[in-house]
Amino acid sequence: MTSFPSLDEKDALSYLWSPFDQDASSLSLFRSSILDFYAHHGRQFAWRETSDPYRILLSEVMLQQTQTSRVEPKYELFLSLWPDFSSLAKAPLDELLFHWKGLGYNRRALNLRKSALLTEQWGWTIPPDEMAIASLPGVGKATTAALLAFSYQKRSLYLETNIRRVLLTCFFSEEEQVKDKELEKLLALLVAGIEDVKSWYYALMDYGVLLKALLPNANTRSAHYIKQSVFENSNRQIRGQLIHLLADTGAKDSQQIVSILSRFEQERILSCLADLQKEGFVQEKEGVYRIPKA
Repeated sequence: MTSFPSLDEKDALSYLWSPFDQDASSLSLFRSSILDFYAHHGRQFAWRETSDPYRILLSEVMLQQTQTSRVEPKYELFLSLWPDFSSLAKAPLDELLFHWKGLGYNRRALNLRKSALLTEQWGWTIPPDEMAIASLPGVGKATTAALLAFSYQKRSLYLETNIRRVLLTCFFSEEEQVKDKELEKLLALLVAGIEDVKSWYYALMDYGVLLKALLPNANTRSAHYIKQSVFENSNRQIRGQLIHLLADTGAKDSQQIVSILSRFEQERILSCLADLQKEGFVQEKEGVYRIPKA
């Protein structure tokens, strides 16, 4: 199996367990089963070897809806260019977006730099304070919980896609429209019996990756499940191409942009360009558009 080279399909199937109850003994058995799986087949990533809030935030933002194989080289590249919050805060936006190419969702890069700027108030780090972390641009509940767990070993409730898949599969196998509040209550019971919170959540995520390879997507039974919209010929695709065009090849006027992106309708291109300008990705001066430095 690609994600777990030490596992063949037969061995992988042996990790499909019967559903668990939520009594104390069942929760204990589930914890030990997950940690045993992780001890034998846990994945290795550079961001798992650190507790530095900068590196944790960088990896968490990059990993949102992005495969680890695409994140690994970008993570190392960013650390070589901008090794800490202070250096990232000074990064030119055009350079940042140029190197972000391939990760998608460019707003994440913009928010990452905004967050870096805000960490100056804390001495270029992030404190173990939930309200402070949640105040950072683009940082939601999951990323807040990740920073608390991975940087500070706090028993936060880290509920992301793979962990949600595990809980739905192992504890809610017959239920539909399961709300995250129910999963968070269960997660609180589980993490209460854990000493190494960081390894616990890595173990849950890795088991979720295994389940993804073996079973139909349990996350469709979540009350919050939303099928991802089609990317091809979407405004998201146009926005991405506009940013990369200007970041890769420099400033251009609207006529040049429309000509290069002629596969899309002119009205949609100009509308996306206007939106990017409002959001701070693009600047316009005398009819010429560019990615700003600052």
